[in-house]
This record gives sequence, C-alpha cells and structure tokens, in this order.
Amino acid sequence: MALDETDLRTAAQREQYKELRREAERADRDPSGHARRRRIFELALAILFPVAIFTFWQIGSVNGWWTRVFYPAPTDLWHKAFERFHRFDLWGDIWATVYRASWGYFWGVLFGLLFAFVLGRVRILRKMTEPTLNALYTVPKITLISPFLIIFGFKDKPIMILIAVTVFFFVWVPVQHAVMTVPSSQREAAESFGANAWQEFRHVTLPSTLPQIFVQLRVAASVAFLAVFGFEAVFTPSVHGRQKGLGFMINNTRASIDMESAYAGVIIAALLGVIVSAVISRVGQAATPWANEETGGGRG
Repeated sequence: MALDETDLRTAAQREQYKELRREAERADRDPSGHARRRRIFELALAILFPVAIFTFWQIGSVNGWWTRVFYPAPTDLWHKAFERFHRFDLWGDIWATVYRASWGYFWGVLFGLLFAFVLGRVRILRKMTEPTLNALYTVPKITLISPFLIIFGFKDKPIMILIAVTVFFFVWVPVQHAVMTVPSSQREAAESFGANAWQEFRHVTLPSTLPQIFVQLRVAASVAFLAVFGFEAVFTPSVHGRQKGLGFMINNTRASIDMESAYAGVIIAALLGVIVSAVISRVGQAATPWANEETGGGRG
C-alpha cells in the first residue's frame, strides 16, 4: 500500500534524526578529529563557492552569454592584472591604499575604543557629548574632503583623517553599548571582592566586551577599505609625481572604458578585505577562546 504524504514526511524526519544521532556519536568518539574534518569541509565550501562563481563567469564570457567588452572573462582579468603589475606599478597602488587605510583604521579604532569605554562608564560625559557625536555621525564624510584638504594639505593626511573619523563611529557606537550592558551582577561581584576601577575593567568589562570588540574590528576594517576607495575616487594624493591608489585606479580605468583593469582592481580590493577580515578573526579567536565563532572568538 502506498504511503501518504504524512507517512513520507515522518519517515524522512526519522531518517534525519538517525543521521543526526550518527553524527553526534562520531563527534563523541573522536571530538578533535570531528572538529578538524568539519573545519576542512567548511574551508572547502568557502573555496568552492567563489570558484563556482568564477567558473560560471568564465563560461558565460567565453560563450558570449554577455558582452565580453564590458564583462571580461576572469582569465582576461588575470592577464590584465599581471600586465599592470609589470608595466603600471600596481604594487604601488596597492601599497598606497593599504597605507592610508591602515593608519586611518588604527586611529579610528583607538579613539573609538577610548570614547566607548569612557562614555560607557561615565554617564555625565555621555550625556554631554552624545548629541554632538550623533550629529557628526550623520554628516556624509565625503563632503568633508574639501575643507580637510584646505586644513591638512593635499597629501595623505586628510584621507587618513577622514577614514579615521568614519571608522571611529563604527567602533564607538556598538562598543559603548556593549560596555553599558555588562551585567551589573558581574560588577557587583567585583566590587564585593574589593576590586578597584582598573581591576574591574581588566577582569569584568574587558572580557565581557572583547567578543563584540572583535566583531566591530572586522566591520571597521571593511569600512576603512570602503572609505579609502571612495575617497581615492574623489581625490588621490600624488606619490612621486603620480597619483596612486586602488580607488583612483578603479575609477580612472572605468572612466576610460578599460573594464579589465577596473574589474581586476575590484577583485584585488575584495581580496584585501578577505585577508584583513581573516587575520582579525583569527586574532579574535585566539584572544577570546570563551566566545563562540559568531561573536568573534572561540572555535565554533
């Protein structure tokens, strides 16, 4: 007799339950091996997904599914990037962008964390400065390029300051919230043991907020690169008589319909973001082993 839909669904759920039990038993017998195999499987998925995208892109470009002039094949981009490395000093563009983004990121994170911890703990300072900071938060940072160029000169400094200002808000707002939401029971426990302000910060506030900090460090790193690409497209300082920067290169080659160079620059920019995010994630895992993977630490 044929099974109806309910019976089939019940049988599928039963099989799924059995598979979950077998998986749990394998994990219990060899937890380290199971974790290693899972990491390898997840890494393979992370690699295969972009490989599949580029393969589809290559096939579509070669077979004329779209115009190859405006959507060149990945192999075309590889050859163009190789050419620019040798003929147009693409390393110089990459270094100029990384240099500006790194310094802006450093100072933005430094002041963002400083303001977050101080304002998160001192109510009177928070109430005094928050309205002004919130007003500055809503100002489009790209509109500040002209006055910053006049004030700080036509070199790298105004770009780095604008990146720092942009990064600052992406660190300050969520980390301050994390500081303010540290459980009062933990603070009271520290006070009952006679902890001073530094000891409370070191043993209570910092461990509680560190996972959120690393999440925001990853977000801020992406924001720093987004900002530098945007600012370089508007203004790029001259280095040794030549304008250098990935943002400038992408915008300039796009304007001249050199789409291969433009796409190559975009892919290099994406790779920079992946590398920086991976490094911060690994540091976060090492610094916060008690946190789970989704909150910036732990082993998952």
